[in-house]
Amino acid sequence: MKLEVCIVGLGRAGRFHLNSVKQLDKFRLKYVVEPNLSMAKEVLGDIDSTVTDDIDKALSDPSLDAVIVSSPTQFHYEHVRKSLEAGKNVFSEKPLGKTLEEIQTCFDLAHSKGLALHLGFQRRCDKNFNDLKESIKHIGQIRTIKTSSRDNPQPSFEYLKTSGNIFHDMLIHDFDMLIYLLGYKIPESVFAFGHAYDNDIASIPDFDTVLVTIKYPDGLICSIDTSRISVYGYDQRIELFGDLGMAIAENQRDSTVNLYTSAGTIQRPINYSFPQRYRESYYKEIEGFANEIDNKILYNVSRKECILGHVIANAAHESATTNTVVDFSKFKPLLIEN
Repeated sequence: MKLEVCIVGLGRAGRFHLNSVKQLDKFRLKYVVEPNLSMAKEVLGDIDSTVTDDIDKALSDPSLDAVIVSSPTQFHYEHVRKSLEAGKNVFSEKPLGKTLEEIQTCFDLAHSKGLALHLGFQRRCDKNFNDLKESIKHIGQIRTIKTSSRDNPQPSFEYLKTSGNIFHDMLIHDFDMLIYLLGYKIPESVFAFGHAYDNDIASIPDFDTVLVTIKYPDGLICSIDTSRISVYGYDQRIELFGDLGMAIAENQRDSTVNLYTSAGTIQRPINYSFPQRYRESYYKEIEGFANEIDNKILYNVSRKECILGHVIANAAHESATTNTVVDFSKFKPLLIEN
């Protein structure tokens, strides 16, 4: 039996999720909630779905099983909360909310109603990063991690104004990847430098270029460099260095063929942007959402993992804006153990 699903928001992420839903036999798209009705109808084409700008209309339908929230960032909490209160399983793009209180409310609602609450950290579904996680057992004690995470093309100013800052919008994926690779590991200290080369981004105020260093109690040191723009393509690499070896997840290319001649070496460019880099991952996370609703697996990212990532982002933002090393121990009372 198909799950009746609603997509809220047909922006970039919403359209990726629409393509996934169209390919999955487990879902039937019953509603699309989008303020731009004419655009939504044009995107849907001949898909037999109800298009509305009123989320309450969709949520009032008792036959609706699940909601995919891909609305603008500032509306996530409202749409997730309303969907859970209406008894619908939810998949949401990050963040669930702007504050820990909002995040806790979402998890509390899902837990009390026995509903699935899945988060859009698509890198967890990427085959390269999953292979990297599997390789950890071969390299011994991990001593340093180096991550490059550079976006392309630069998001619009209208998006950046409401994105929640580079730490919660972009670097949150890197913090989550550390949690995914290392397990629930609490930092000792966090230090971040940031700069805005783009005057519009500086006016928000926000940064477009950041370097974060995270130190853990066992000595592990992680560095993450990130940029809102990378003219040569979507640059996402991770290096794990251990006492028994090293594991690296390189960038993805359309072809692995390199040409070597007397004129030099020609290598195919890396994927241009995240729709190319994570096309398969976007599909897998929605497929996983459907399967795990059936199997009563309520979370793909646990409450404590979600909160840890959020708090690391807060610590990094504090460090960058105060130009100080942040002692992470002061954040420990905000964390939970289960």
